Amino acid sequence: MVIGTLPKTVFKSIVVDASSTTVPESTDPIIEFIGHDLTIGIHTSQSLFTSYAWLTSQLLGTEPQIIAYKEATLIAGIEKSYFDWSPSTHQKAWGIVVLLGSNDFQHTEEEYRISCTAFLSNVRKTLRPEDPIFVLSEPLGDMFRPSQQSVIDLSAIDSSLYFIDTTAWIRYGSTYYRDYGHLTDMGHSLLAKKLAPLLQLKLNYPRQPLPGPAPNPNLPGDWQTMDIGEDNRIGLPGTVSADSGSTFTLWGSGADIDNEKDAFRFVYQPFSNQGVIESTVRSHSAFAKCAKAGIMIREHFGHGSPLIMLGISPADGVFIQVRYHNFGPTKLIKKMRASPPYRLRLIRLRESGLFEAQIQQIDSNGNTNTWETFSRIPFILARDVYAGLAVTSCDVSVVSVAKFTEVNLQHSSFGGLNTPRLIEQYS
Repeated sequence: MVIGTLPKTVFKSIVVDASSTTVPESTDPIIEFIGHDLTIGIHTSQSLFTSYAWLTSQLLGTEPQIIAYKEATLIAGIEKSYFDWSPSTHQKAWGIVVLLGSNDFQHTEEEYRISCTAFLSNVRKTLRPEDPIFVLSEPLGDMFRPSQQSVIDLSAIDSSLYFIDTTAWIRYGSTYYRDYGHLTDMGHSLLAKKLAPLLQLKLNYPRQPLPGPAPNPNLPGDWQTMDIGEDNRIGLPGTVSADSGSTFTLWGSGADIDNEKDAFRFVYQPFSNQGVIESTVRSHSAFAKCAKAGIMIREHFGHGSPLIMLGISPADGVFIQVRYHNFGPTKLIKKMRASPPYRLRLIRLRESGLFEAQIQQIDSNGNTNTWETFSRIPFILARDVYAGLAVTSCDVSVVSVAKFTEVNLQHSSFGGLNTPRLIEQYS
């Protein structure tokens, strides 16, 4: 086993007393982990030995080869140091796990995408074509978009390269996080338990496909549901009932969907490339004026994810709001005095980098008027995102209830691409 903690020295030898014995070098398969603080377990009880990388290897019965250092960046960091590491100590790995991005905040997403694509291409040259490379999203979604896009850019020539969305695996709170950049021992353990079964599928022969989310037995079709937010901001547990494949009632608590972070109930499906989601908000029962119900497209499950939401609230009536960057401010684009029932539609025109919000009034007799354009917004999200229905009570002590009817979601997906949507439901 070789452990590197760049830019520190790689361990070459150790001194033992005369009564000691040595054992042959392990012949277990090697999994290489490339990353930063999380990869070497900074601020855990036993550092490296309580890191997700070490724990994942233990679960798999493999040897970890770790190339990481504190506050490591990809740009001007790992992208160079990785290839400077002495070839004499670099053993051939059966697979590689990459977790980077959170420390590259001083660079643009386009700069990160270019560097990530080049780095993954160069790493591939050190492996056999069939050896898997797993690019993990940061747990809170930093550099999510360019990381995913790098895998997409290379997927035509590399069928053993995978992007794994980890943002639903570990909810932010004191149980699993020490701070935004570090996990607790329990957080590392949970990350390892989520990751190990997926690696196992690609390390065994014959290779097995990576799984998508298990069907939710309480919801029709491909619909899934979860509470999104920090532990102390979600409030009461949310829930959903489905009267049909297009009629849902959501009970959602949560502090709000606003500012730099969200807390709400989400019913969703994966949404790829471009398409439309629409629904009628038939009713909305709320205690707080800032309570919201509507349709949403968001990049990932982290509580600061980029998003666009077309909804309705007692305070703003019909509104459209956008968060352009991970943990960036949420901008109210437009609002109009209105109350349910109201029909809402979000159209993603990815090729032109636009979202179009449309609304349709329903009169007292239940008749609908023609669709009217409410707003057209230039906005770039990752290609593979999530779309669905959202409800927040804007008060963690109560729930808000909204009924959605005529729910319709259509999008153009790319079958067979190695970008699995690995979604785990919270209990």
